[in-house]
Amino acid sequence: MSFEKPWGNYLLEAIVETKAPETISFWPQTIGWQLLFILLTMLIIKKAYQSYKTYQANAYRREALAWLSQCSLSNEDDIRQLPALLRKTALIANEVCCHNGSNAKGYTAVNKRRQYITGLTGKTWVTWLDNNCGKSQFSQIQNSLSYSPFSCSNLLAQLAYIPQLDLNDSKFNGAVKQLYQQISLWIQYHQLNDESLQHDLGEQT
Repeated sequence: MSFEKPWGNYLLEAIVETKAPETISFWPQTIGWQLLFILLTMLIIKKAYQSYKTYQANAYRREALAWLSQCSLSNEDDIRQLPALLRKTALIANEVCCHNGSNAKGYTAVNKRRQYITGLTGKTWVTWLDNNCGKSQFSQIQNSLSYSPFSCSNLLAQLAYIPQLDLNDSKFNGAVKQLYQQISLWIQYHQLNDESLQHDLGEQT
C-alpha cells in the first residue's frame, strides 16, 4: 500500500518546530538573592559545626550515663563508685569549659576551679552541685535527711569507705536510689558557666 505525495495535512508542511527552553538554574539570578543564598549557606554550615562541637563536648556525659545505666544498685562495687563518678564528671566538665575558653586567663581560672572542686566536701559539695544544675536537688534531700547517715553529703563522702553495705536495709536502699537519680540528673543537665566560675573562685579566696 502506498500513499500519494504529499502525504498528511498540507497545513503542517511549512511548520517550524520551536526549540525547548533551557533548563532553569537553581542559582539566583540577581546579586541580592545571590548574597542572601551565600549568607544562608554560611549560617547553615556554622550551625552544623556548632552542633558537631557540642556533640563532641558532651562525649563525657554520654560515657558517664552509659556507665550509670549499667550500674546495678544490688552490686556493692557499683554503688561504691557512684561518688567517684560524680566527682570525675564534675572535673571533666571543668576541663570542657576550659577548652571552650579562648584566653590564657580562662585557663588559669579553670585550673583554680579544679582545685576548688577537688576540695569540696559535705554540704558545700552538694550545694555546689545544685548551684551548677537546675534539675538536681541534692540540697533538698540533704535537708530532709539532715540527721540521717543516709543524707546525700554523707553518702557521697562515705560510700567508698563503708566496710560493708547493708543492701537489706530499706532506708539505705531508698537513699541510694535517690542519690542515683540525682547523679543521673546532674550528669545530664549540669552547666558550668562563667558566673559560677567567678562565684566559686570568690568563695575560695
